[in-house]
Amino acid sequence: MNTITSKFEKNSKNIYIICRILIGLFFFIAGFNKLFHPIFQGYMFNTISSIGFPFPGFTANFTAFCECIFGLFLMIGLWTRISSVFLIIIILVALFTHDLNTIPKELIPIKPETGVYEMDPFTWLSYFLYLPQTLYLLFLTMFLSQGCVGFGIDTSKKINGQ
Repeated sequence: MNTITSKFEKNSKNIYIICRILIGLFFFIAGFNKLFHPIFQGYMFNTISSIGFPFPGFTANFTAFCECIFGLFLMIGLWTRISSVFLIIIILVALFTHDLNTIPKELIPIKPETGVYEMDPFTWLSYFLYLPQTLYLLFLTMFLSQGCVGFGIDTSKKINGQ
């Protein structure tokens, strides 16, 4: 057991780097698609419009641009903490304006004769934790607190600056 723990501790920096790169890549691709792919542009515009944000065209493009740029920065380890803050804000806004509404208000059983059940707090929490945004928030909070660890542009600035 100690050897497994020891190997995990030795590789924790590499695991952190892989997570940072993959989360950054996710945001970069998501933002890029929302900026340049007509289908995703339409989805983003409709979502922003239905929520009621002012200037939905500008807001959709600005949000997609921020996802793309700060995802790229996170991926390459540039301004890791600042990028994390911007992406956390985007995730929180999406979570509170759109994604929490996807959690059902009641549970409908397979057999309708048993009746509809109200959503209890633990079941609601399981639905909430199942949303991918909660995992993104967890990772982004870790990147915010740790900054650029291991491979990245911010790391090379620290090494060259000392």
